[in-house]
Amino acid sequence: MPLAGERVVALMVAGAIATAVVQTRAQDGPMRQAGLPGPEKTAGASAASGPTNVAEKTEGEALEEIVVTAQRRLQNAETVPIAVSTLSGEDLKNLKIDTTAGLSQFVPSLHIFAEDIGSEYYTIRGIGRTADDLSVDPGVAVFLNDGYLPRPGEANMGLFDVDRVEVLKGPQGTLYGKNATAGAINIITRGPTDSRSGYISSEIGRYGRMNFSGAVGDTLIDQRLSGRLAFKSDNRDGIYSNLTTGDKANDIDSRGLRGSLRYLPSGKWTVNFIADWEKTDQQGVLKSVISDSPGIPYEFFLHGPDGNVRPGITLPTQESDRLTARSAINGKEGLETYGAQVNQRYDAGSFDLVSITNYRGEKSYTLEDIGRAQEVTAYQASNEDTWSASQEFRLVSKAPNQPGGENHLSWTAGSYFYFEQGSRTPGYYWSVVPFSSITTFRQSIRTNAVGLFGETRYRIFDRVGLTGGLRLTSEEKKFSVDAASVPIPGVAGATADSPYLDNGDFADHESKRWNKLSPKVVLDYQAADDVFAYASFSQGFKSGGFSGQPSSPPAAVFNPESVSNYEIGFKGEFLQRTLRFNADVFYSVYSNLQLQGFNASGLPTTQTADARSRGVELDATAKLTSAFLLRAGVSLTDPTYKHYISQLPGFSDAAHTYDMSGKRIALVPANTASGLANYHLHTTGSGEYDFQIDGVYASKVTTEFGSTLWAPAYTKGDVRVIWSPGSSVHWRLTAYVNNFTDKFYYTGGGPVSKYNTDKVRLGLVEDPRTFGLILHYEF
Repeated sequence: MPLAGERVVALMVAGAIATAVVQTRAQDGPMRQAGLPGPEKTAGASAASGPTNVAEKTEGEALEEIVVTAQRRLQNAETVPIAVSTLSGEDLKNLKIDTTAGLSQFVPSLHIFAEDIGSEYYTIRGIGRTADDLSVDPGVAVFLNDGYLPRPGEANMGLFDVDRVEVLKGPQGTLYGKNATAGAINIITRGPTDSRSGYISSEIGRYGRMNFSGAVGDTLIDQRLSGRLAFKSDNRDGIYSNLTTGDKANDIDSRGLRGSLRYLPSGKWTVNFIADWEKTDQQGVLKSVISDSPGIPYEFFLHGPDGNVRPGITLPTQESDRLTARSAINGKEGLETYGAQVNQRYDAGSFDLVSITNYRGEKSYTLEDIGRAQEVTAYQASNEDTWSASQEFRLVSKAPNQPGGENHLSWTAGSYFYFEQGSRTPGYYWSVVPFSSITTFRQSIRTNAVGLFGETRYRIFDRVGLTGGLRLTSEEKKFSVDAASVPIPGVAGATADSPYLDNGDFADHESKRWNKLSPKVVLDYQAADDVFAYASFSQGFKSGGFSGQPSSPPAAVFNPESVSNYEIGFKGEFLQRTLRFNADVFYSVYSNLQLQGFNASGLPTTQTADARSRGVELDATAKLTSAFLLRAGVSLTDPTYKHYISQLPGFSDAAHTYDMSGKRIALVPANTASGLANYHLHTTGSGEYDFQIDGVYASKVTTEFGSTLWAPAYTKGDVRVIWSPGSSVHWRLTAYVNNFTDKFYYTGGGPVSKYNTDKVRLGLVEDPRTFGLILHYEF
């Protein structure tokens, strides 16, 4: 799989050694908050802290140890037999990653595209994208403090007061369970502190950007109760202009609040309570019409029965300023999420008993002009309201299992119970002859899932370990849909005829249960104190579901998705721990890969395909001196359909049917790369400076319709300067310029046009050059 694009090679050379992994030493607080056992010294951890590596280097020259909980226990990331990338809370701030979607800029193989609020696509290694429908589950499982976030919209949360984010690549079926066929993202927030501490941060920037965040924690009852409260408020003017209405669009208006308490009933029992709330509203929902041949119109459902354009409609075309549009309706969208967790850990001697009780709720709405003409032609609106509850119990062994130690066995076992209930009502307004109607699909879902799992690692030789894991999942979904169409009020001659319903109004109720046994086998080898290798086989499972917007009953059932992943990985630290290099090679085979397709009426539906994904991931960090740090990361991914037939929205004829077998899986870049250089300057008179430049490259992205272009390749870079009066001062000032070359790029958009699919598309243009100042104070 050759690396596409000279820019990737340039980034690799400029970055020297390749990684998006950043380093952080996790502390016991966040682990306890997540309901995990205390620190376990692994082989890697012991080596990292031993005199051979650290004593020979002056303070600050050796790389810090990365500690993760990817395997539900505290471990050195360099001895975990999983491809895992970690971003610390400090790095999130320095890279200016404000939401989950921003992670994809700096984590190899992770691609997140937020088309609309609540309509995010998450993929890892090219896998994970699904239809925007109520009974469809994501392929990338996202967790907040080990609590599952079931809806894609709430998963794209604001990242404020975060301790670290761990991104696990490949199926995580044994320990993470349902819907982790492509991987898992675990967001771990900062926990309560034993003494008063906190921060406050204020940002101003281009386009009226105003971002405020802060947190405070303290002991409430000595040695018994402590707490922490964090908040954020993020606002920005719209960067799009609607030339029809004169309004701005695609602004940011987000605020969130999180509170946590830690109670210690005894020396062996820890109870954490976490509650969070976040609300995001956006005025204006616009996308750019982008044409390879400017002047060719974008034509989406604007034709009458004779194939001619309806009189009086001005077809949208590409504007000279691609941050403008001429939609008759400006649109709006929003999302409110909230949740509560009770995470408990009890020290039972040789093992810890962990209990994670999780509740999540979300409400969202959207209104978008899908005709995109200056006249009112067609638009869609939807409302969604769901809630879920889960309970997980885990038993985790405590004795270290490392080379040179007496213990040869470590294990984890548990059970998982999940329930979700929700409703969604997408509606479509259609004013194009011969139809003048409003069609709605009232959906409801009830999901019950149970999982039993266990994983054991036995050290068969001093430096060789064998891991075996197994998870049994049983999941039932009960789904109903009530489809109806009514004439548009006040429109002369309007009828209830709908282009979306073949035989008029209907109601349908469906129910189905799926069961799956998912195994995992890993062989690992600690070749030296700082060199680790592994080979693994694992499987993942995602349940099936039902088409949420069928044109007639019954609602189509799609099969569960399963994956078998084969992986070889290498992790090492060299040159007295100033160089860290990780690499992995993977091959995944997917059965019934769930994808977004379209039915003959043009509505989104779920289709399945057989596919495989293979690739290489490289990441590294080099500390050239105590002041100069380089990082870079590269992923070469080749996801391919083995068998898949796709159709353009609104068509079922052979001319608009594409056999994608043997072609790349759509909507994900083949190659991505990121690089970062940071130089720290200490002066005697003017304080401390950090000069940082980082860059991102992504190759072109194609559609599932004949492999036509969806988004071109792009490269963009950011620069920032951080100044503090001195190392003992608690405040700092950051000046940043994002996309400093003012690169025009977009990572995808809405549905492709009906007729000009090879030349015209919709694009959600990313931000142009932005700049600002951030004042941060810690206490």
